[in-house]
Amino acid sequence: MLIFRRVSLELSDVAPAVCALLAFAVLLILMNASVALAGPTVTVRVEGETSTLLPLTSVTLEKPEPVSGCPANSATAAINLAVDGNWDHGDEEGSTGDFTETILGDTLLFSNESATWAVWIDDKWGGGICEDLLSEGDEVLLIADHEPSPFEPQRLPLVLSGAPQSVVAGTPFNVDVDAIHTRPGTFPEVGEGTPEPQSGVTVSGGGVSATSDGAGVATLTLSAPGTYSLIARNSMDAPSAPVSVCVRNSGEPACGAQSSTNPSGGATTTSTATAPYTGPFAVVAKATGVLEDHVYSRKDAPRVLAGSVAAHTAVASVSLRLRRSYKGRCYAYDGVSTRFVRTRCGQGSFFKVSTSASFSYLLPSALAPGRYVLDIEATDAAGNHTALARGTSRVVFYVR
Repeated sequence: MLIFRRVSLELSDVAPAVCALLAFAVLLILMNASVALAGPTVTVRVEGETSTLLPLTSVTLEKPEPVSGCPANSATAAINLAVDGNWDHGDEEGSTGDFTETILGDTLLFSNESATWAVWIDDKWGGGICEDLLSEGDEVLLIADHEPSPFEPQRLPLVLSGAPQSVVAGTPFNVDVDAIHTRPGTFPEVGEGTPEPQSGVTVSGGGVSATSDGAGVATLTLSAPGTYSLIARNSMDAPSAPVSVCVRNSGEPACGAQSSTNPSGGATTTSTATAPYTGPFAVVAKATGVLEDHVYSRKDAPRVLAGSVAAHTAVASVSLRLRRSYKGRCYAYDGVSTRFVRTRCGQGSFFKVSTSASFSYLLPSALAPGRYVLDIEATDAAGNHTALARGTSRVVFYVR
């Protein structure tokens, strides 16, 4: 406000149109500076020894200042925002060395000295909360655990997937339960983590529960309409993040639809609710033909980026982002020039490829060696948009 008042006094003899133009330019500069400071939006979850300390929480790394000497886009900065500073950072008086002990009032109380907060980034073993730098849509998971050893198994992250977006009340459906494994008996390497079907895990929600079989599959039946959160738990590992399932009445075309009977005794008709569905998983995108964590030869590397989008209303747009890193250098595919260009690591722009529920984009040439991250961003007519999730709307693969 002071800036604009000073400008108006010094330029009082200048034509009003010029003043207005100058003020607009200053405003534009401030807006651009604000955008430049905005960082990625990520999620953070903290699982204590006996309970969830912090449910899945979304934060945007907008603050430019680092935390405890760590970069502003580090896992440290994300955790600090998510818990509103309620932890010891690992660098305060009373903490042991550089290791975090207390988060949200929960202090590790393991009987041995190997107690630690295990760090997982997108279901992969992290390199440390200060060293793990985050990109848009990344997931940070802290688990009260102990250092890996041949004598005591780790607490592994459980992952729940395969649940339908919506289901008719009283209809059985399956969900898949995996645990993210690392090599047993050795300290994991950064980026290590492989999902494997997990048996004997209880999946519960909406007052019902089921146990996963040898293939990691659990079958549930929800009898009443509504939206329910399902969570996978067992006694040894960290529980999964919640997965939402919308249960609808028979005859409704989608969740939120309402049935009515013709007062004259005619046929029953159905009509969708006027308010658009905006609940969890309103829009879900999935890549096809590109395998998560797969290593391709240059000859077999994918040229076609394809997939599908499921939504409660019409799909409005589908955009892709393809990033490549190789020998410490980073690149992003430019949809205008149809080539990869040098960029800052973790950066890249989306380019529109479709306005329908299925999409296919042919790359102009074979992919060069490197690590690739393919992201899918879709929106529907109601304004809902996808959330990035590893293995579906975010796929990481390699070309050798």
